[in-house]
Order: sequence, then structure tokens, then C-alpha cells
Amino acid sequence: MPQLSASTLKLFQECPRCFWWHINRKIERPRGPFPSLPSGIDRVLKGYFDTYRKSGTIPPLIDGKLEGHLATSALTLGFNDDAAHARLWGKLDDCVVSPDERLAPLDHKTRASAPDDLSYTQKYYQFQMDVYTLLLERNGYPTSRSAYVVYYFPLEGMLHQGFPFGVVVHKVATDPEGAYQIFTDACRALAGPLPEASGACAFCRWAEARVERSHAPGRNPIPPPAAQPTGPGSLRERAASGGAAGGGTIPDDLFA
Repeated sequence: MPQLSASTLKLFQECPRCFWWHINRKIERPRGPFPSLPSGIDRVLKGYFDTYRKSGTIPPLIDGKLEGHLATSALTLGFNDDAAHARLWGKLDDCVVSPDERLAPLDHKTRASAPDDLSYTQKYYQFQMDVYTLLLERNGYPTSRSAYVVYYFPLEGMLHQGFPFGVVVHKVATDPEGAYQIFTDACRALAGPLPEASGACAFCRWAEARVERSHAPGRNPIPPPAAQPTGPGSLRERAASGGAAGGGTIPDDLFA
């Protein structure tokens, strides 16, 4: 049974052919080195949030920027879909329980500067939040059909007194039904033949050019396109932030 996630479904949206190779044949796109800074920030944030989770309060870092308290429910979620013959899973950074006891995913993101406005979140992270809402509901949790994306970005300051960070919280409405439709579309693609190469996919264009060039004697091989840094989940799943169908590519100004 294929195991899909928000990041692999974004790959499907970006290029069904690369997605098919990735899941069915375990042939992945080239990867660049993954910087350790975002993972380190992620680890510190998780410990900080856990401290306030135990007391049932919102961390001062985001106090006043949203309502509710941090959930104590499991953050790694998944479900098997018998009709699609696949499993969808994901690991949430965190979850907020609203005053009416409904849950909303919360995701941490690092950036070089503050995001311009809500459209930035909707462009790059909407689908990831849709998937997380779907996972919560399929595991029996009532949701607010909304999600929070918390951005952390460096500020100017006296660094010997500490490294100052700004914090901005964006709240977006979520569409779990739309996420499920993409999940089922992706499963149908996996069950079918290899899709046509995407004209917008740099990796497909490189692969085709490489094949053509291999038939020309004496020609030098074509290097692969520059790989986007990848890594696990949230801060760890920033590959889940783009896509050709209703989304963008990975933002250039992210730390990773």
C-alpha cells in the first residue's frame, strides 16, 4: 500500500511523472544538502512549546496572536483508504485547541524576513494545512477548518544580548475535501501507466535531454538541474509548500 504525505502529494501536483517514479519505482529527484539550522530551530521551538503545553497555556511568543491552548493529542496521524488503496499520513508541528474545543493545525516556518501578507501563506502552505486538517478529521478530531502558520525571522539587534527574532502568525481557512480529492487523483495516477513528462518540470526536461544527448556520440553529459534542499516535516516539510496546481514553488527567501 503506497504511503503518501503532504509533500509527496505536492510533488504530484507539480509533476505527476516525477511523483509516479518516486512512489512506484523509488526513483527520486536529485537532492541538495539540507542545512541544519532549521532543524535546530525546530528542536528548540518544540521544547519551548512543550513547556507551556504541560501548563495548558499559550507560549508568550504567540500569546495574543491566537486563541486557545496547545493540544495534548498525538501529532503523528494517518489513515488507510481502502477505496484508494493507499495510506495518507503526516506529522504536525503542533495543534491548537480553540475555546469551542475544535482543533486547528499549527506549523512553524523560518524565513529571512517577515511574510508580505496572508497571500504568501495561501500560495505556499495552503495545501499542507488542508492535508493536516484532513488527517485530524479522519482520526476523529473535530476541527475549526482553519490552521495557523507561525513565521520566525531574524531582526536587527545587539547580538551579544541574544539573537532577536520577529514572530508573525497567519490564520488560513482549510479545505480537507479538496485535499482528499487530490489524494484520490494521485492514487489513480499511481495505478495507471507512467504519465507524460511535464513541460514545466525542469527535472523531466533534463531527463529527456539527457536521453537525447546519450544518443549523440562524443557529447558531454548534461548535469541535472539544481536540487531544492529537502528534509523531513514542517520546518521539516518545506517541500510541501509549492506546486503547479494552485500553489507555488519553494520560496527563495526561506532559510531552507
